Amino acid sequence: MSSTELEVKFEIGTDAVRRLRNKSALRDMTIGKPVQRELRSIYFDTSDHRLRSERASLRLRWDGDGWIQTFKYGTGLKNGLSSPKEIEEPVDNAQLDLERIKDRTLKPWLKKLVSKSPLVPVFETDINRDIHLLSCSGVGTAELAIDKGKVKNDGKSEGINEVEIELKSGLPHTLLTISETLFDGECVSPSGSSKAERGYALLGRAKASAPASKAVPLNRPDLSPEMSVEDAFKAIGGSAAEQILGNWNLLYGLDDSEVPHQLRIGLRRLRTGLGIFNTLTEDKDLKRLSRAARELGRVVGRLRNADVLVEDIAEPAIAALGTHKRHDALLGYLSKARLKERRKVRALIAGKEWTRLKLNCMLFDQAVERAFHQAPESVARHRFPDIAAMALERIWQHVRKRGRGFANHKISERHEMRKTLKTMRYASDYLMPVYPGEDSRIFFERLRGLQNVFGYLNDVAMADELAAAIAVEHSHRSDLAKSVRLICKWHAKRAQKQMRKADERWRLLRKSNKFWR
Repeated sequence: MSSTELEVKFEIGTDAVRRLRNKSALRDMTIGKPVQRELRSIYFDTSDHRLRSERASLRLRWDGDGWIQTFKYGTGLKNGLSSPKEIEEPVDNAQLDLERIKDRTLKPWLKKLVSKSPLVPVFETDINRDIHLLSCSGVGTAELAIDKGKVKNDGKSEGINEVEIELKSGLPHTLLTISETLFDGECVSPSGSSKAERGYALLGRAKASAPASKAVPLNRPDLSPEMSVEDAFKAIGGSAAEQILGNWNLLYGLDDSEVPHQLRIGLRRLRTGLGIFNTLTEDKDLKRLSRAARELGRVVGRLRNADVLVEDIAEPAIAALGTHKRHDALLGYLSKARLKERRKVRALIAGKEWTRLKLNCMLFDQAVERAFHQAPESVARHRFPDIAAMALERIWQHVRKRGRGFANHKISERHEMRKTLKTMRYASDYLMPVYPGEDSRIFFERLRGLQNVFGYLNDVAMADELAAAIAVEHSHRSDLAKSVRLICKWHAKRAQKQMRKADERWRLLRKSNKFWR
């Protein structure tokens, strides 16, 4: 039997698994009686792992009733989600039988791939699996598998403790709704490795989805005017969701200041993407997602601000002023404060209150599908360029409103202007491919230049706040006060020049052709 499997895998703690088994939500959704199985799987490959190199896997599994041969093509996890093509057939014994594969394309491809190198067992898994068939409010059904066991080879083994939810019938967003219901109030993370990947890692030939070693920037979506509104929404929000998840995971163990910076950018871009399409659907779940992204952005922003004070405020000024001014005490003070903030933020982002946000980032396509499924049918008939133009015009009008009396702005007004410019920048960056040409390029360059100036002015305002805080909380520390005063003075001179630039750049931006009109 050939089919495309759609499942999501989670890493979850043993205590959370115990609570999951006892949840009334699980009992309410379960159809029939849960089933317990002991599964033994033998994975096969060539000696040089040709199947793995082609993102394929081949196994024999004993499920208590008989042997099943499963061939998967297009394997691998992306944010915990897996959607390989799967060909599954019963076999008579623990022997491979490639003739059971009926797919006319994959069968000859597989035979050719292994023709010069025989298939041999490479590793095994022993799993105790609890299976629940779940119903989701008439939208679909899914199979919940709670797995505990190990992968093993040549005397080596590694524990497996994961939860899988596989779509069995109905609409794909069944997986998201079930996940939200089951894991409410729990801390979960997308699984980084399938059982097969864990097995290959055990062999020492590959690493089990090792995390990135540097911050994850935005992977800009490939948009075109011909796209449907739904597909464009998925592409825009999905790119931000990937950026969020990648940097979220890195923030736990990497001290690089670029990581919280990119995480904040991803959260802001997600909110911008949701805002572009918010006139189409009044979906309460997407609104909740936007609010959660805003709140997490504020949490991560505390660490980002601490990084900025060290790297963008103190260090450049000290380099220009000269080390003889004795700023070591201030640098030590700021570094200690940053370390303390990093620890706080790491603890906060691990909280269970962010689970729904994480699930919606993992399954963002399904979040969009659910919103469109619940929206009026007329929503799907909108043209993407029309929605893009309306969104850009709406954001631009906010920018114009914030820009009134620009030269006399207070710091708080400047801060609000900066945030609106940032939204305009991200929306323009997303939607420029829909409007190719010089007008969009010129507008974007001028917008980016102005927003960068406002970013610097906001950083300088933070330095002034730091000076005020030191004066109140550390009035006895004349060394800190003197150092921060010199630094603020140096930045104040630069800020005056930047403000003059801002006046001119704002004038040019207002005169620019609005490329979406």
